[in-house]
Amino acid sequence: MPLARATSWLQRHVTEFRAAVAAVCVGAASTAAGAVLYALPARGFPALAIGLSLLATGLVMLGSGTRER
Repeated sequence: MPLARATSWLQRHVTEFRAAVAAVCVGAASTAAGAVLYALPARGFPALAIGLSLLATGLVMLGSGTRER
């Protein structure tokens, strides 16, 4: 039963706008960290690629022009 309650809470409170803003925030932070790691002698390419994909996805979701926010 707790899973059903959590699912119904998510459907009521997590809108597409909130998910897009979260994706942009996480994507920007991950992109910045990946860029720093890529510039330093470390493996930063995976973090950079994931961060850029999250950032792009969030920006596309924000720019899609949905009216329900």
